[in-house]
Amino acid sequence: MPTPFSATTEGDPSAVPLLDERAALWAASLVAPRRRDRPDAARALRAEVAADVPDLDAAARRWTRLGHGLPPTEARVVGRLGWVKINLSSLRGAFEPLRDKLTGNRVLASRVVGVQIGALLGLLSAKVLGQFVLPFGGPGGGQLLVVGPNVLELGERHGDLATDIRRTVVLHEITHRLQFDGTPWLADHLRGLVDRYLADARLDREAVRQMAPQLPRLVAEVRDTGTIQPLVDAVLTEEQARVVAEAQGLMSLLEGHGNTAMFDAAARDLIRDPDAVREALAERHGDVTSKVLTAVAGLELKRRQYREGEEFVRGVLDLGGIEALNLAFHAAEHLPAGHEVADPAAWLARVRAA
Repeated sequence: MPTPFSATTEGDPSAVPLLDERAALWAASLVAPRRRDRPDAARALRAEVAADVPDLDAAARRWTRLGHGLPPTEARVVGRLGWVKINLSSLRGAFEPLRDKLTGNRVLASRVVGVQIGALLGLLSAKVLGQFVLPFGGPGGGQLLVVGPNVLELGERHGDLATDIRRTVVLHEITHRLQFDGTPWLADHLRGLVDRYLADARLDREAVRQMAPQLPRLVAEVRDTGTIQPLVDAVLTEEQARVVAEAQGLMSLLEGHGNTAMFDAAARDLIRDPDAVREALAERHGDVTSKVLTAVAGLELKRRQYREGEEFVRGVLDLGGIEALNLAFHAAEHLPAGHEVADPAAWLARVRAA
């Protein structure tokens, strides 16, 4: 297959995109597995999701007490590469901190960034069941997506649990939608973390010259190992590592909140066997929305951090109920630091004293 690196002449710098979407789709198409579903199965899934969303939206709002005044949630069922394309469009406004770093051959640098992001999205496209696409500033943001082939595949594997799995996934993503659309400052805070991460990226002429010849081999390693780490290790700096550490509290809160909502809020009426669903989803805990939250930065969270996030949320609920938990969404200063995730009582004491 031809690569997007055959023509690398410099163009008008103002016209060069910060992320080459053609290169990203090339990398994603190499990494993402193909699956052909029957048209009737895809149609049935779309109809089932549309029928589920109103009740799940209402359940999420009742439990979280977030999203007052927001319009009803809507969901789209998409394929794997369709999911990649929407995420790429949502990221178009996220790369401005790289503008001054694209020295030398900006076309090549843009393609390097595109391949990194495309490989990550291609890898995730086979694993993500659903996603609330973050409003980074591009036209794809603010959508709730269900990745049809993955939901159908998991449903086939678990038979009678298919309906429960589908509803649980959609409820989880609705919770993410309420977190961001119901907390006006949260998306800006996340963008700030991403901006800091990208501001320290190595995209100078020498870094690009060194990395470009390695890209086909690194993409092959991503495909073979199932992790984006080969591409991350090639460019991660010390400052970026510090941003990663700072982001851990936020990521743990968001995932822990989503997991607790989907197993507590829905378990009462909408999901027959939440324990069985939890077991079915356990292998994918590290593959849902929080990985996509950090996709632009090329970061990955360990499964342990998802578990700790849920333990944090449950600990706060035990101490003070949903009112105490929702203090985390009042201001950026209220977000738990990484070390506070393991000590919900200390976090609660701090924010109540603020």
